[in-house]
Amino acid sequence: MPRIYLKDSLYFITCRAEHNESIFKDEGDYTMFLEFLKKYQEQYGIKIFSFCLIPEHFHLLIELEKELSSDASVQNNTQEISDFMRDLNNNYTKYFNGRYDRKGHLFRERYKAAFIEKNPYLLKMTAYIHLNPEKLNLTNDAKNYPYSSYQYYMYNDIAKQKGMGFMKAAIDEALGLLANADYAEFVRGVSKEDGEYIHKKLQRGGILGSEEFVKRVKTEVEVYQAAGEGQKAEFATRNSTRMYFAFGGIFFILLAGLGGLYFVSVKAKVRNTQKVPAVSAETQRLSELRSSEWQVKMVAADSEEESADVLSFVDGKFVSARMNDLGYESSNYSITVEDNNKIIWETMQTGPDGGVVSWRGEIEEGRMNGIASLRQEGKAPRDFSFISLKHRRR
Repeated sequence: MPRIYLKDSLYFITCRAEHNESIFKDEGDYTMFLEFLKKYQEQYGIKIFSFCLIPEHFHLLIELEKELSSDASVQNNTQEISDFMRDLNNNYTKYFNGRYDRKGHLFRERYKAAFIEKNPYLLKMTAYIHLNPEKLNLTNDAKNYPYSSYQYYMYNDIAKQKGMGFMKAAIDEALGLLANADYAEFVRGVSKEDGEYIHKKLQRGGILGSEEFVKRVKTEVEVYQAAGEGQKAEFATRNSTRMYFAFGGIFFILLAGLGGLYFVSVKAKVRNTQKVPAVSAETQRLSELRSSEWQVKMVAADSEEESADVLSFVDGKFVSARMNDLGYESSNYSITVEDNNKIIWETMQTGPDGGVVSWRGEIEEGRMNGIASLRQEGKAPRDFSFISLKHRRR
């Protein structure tokens, strides 16, 4: 099923691990994934109604919340969802690979998306997702499973401690359909037959809804495919046909244009096949960050007020001395080393009352600079830039 955008519908997202590998190995992994989820749902205007994180896969029930221009194409609309999932999966993979010293893909594919008719399936889909751990024998009672949004729906102390603010509007909308009935009782009222029906529809056609909704989805798919074929035809018309031949390190390009056939020779770059030294440049660059402490100058974007902070990277954790004093916990972080040996690190910290601060820094030639964004419920967002003054190994 193409990943199209459909107004007033929900998307049931599934991502599975490559080779059935565990993508969540401990509490820190689950926490880091949720931090990325919070960050990118806000960035791309995604409303999350429910989630469930299983050791080998995860499920999301989402809706595109951001208002798009009326002339936006189907492709542009669906791009918001694709970009959201790309950034979520790619950045979690970078974090996971860095933490466990592995390389390559973490997920079997980008993601699978099924179309759900919002009314009347919203509540049943949240129940279907929340019951997944119980179905897989990961818990005896689904509402006690710590890595799903079920506890958020219960509004209990555990949910408040984890910070449910990023889902509150979606949960309130869903619970509003119950007319003050108990959500746990509703979940228990979803029969085995209901679950099997939903599962069958999702597996077979990737569409759950009325006949009218199914027709609407199929029509949108045809429009999407027709638009794609039109773009391909336009590209083919604009561009000449090219064939490539390689011989002796020289590429011959055969151009079939309107005026005849032309040969152009281009020397191919020869890749260096020498063995990589035992200690790579990448490893040396990463050592600059791990077990290090950086004194930085922070500058507020709204007032240009300056302050000092100390950023530490120790035992796989990031700590901001300033935010630590405000109750923000240490966090795991992801690392990327670019071709020019620039290091890019990212992390998010959670604090009391659901506050979140996201960090992104770059290290090049022994100097660090970056940005930090603080989001707290009931307060205006605050953004900061920072630059290192000095650093040392710990």
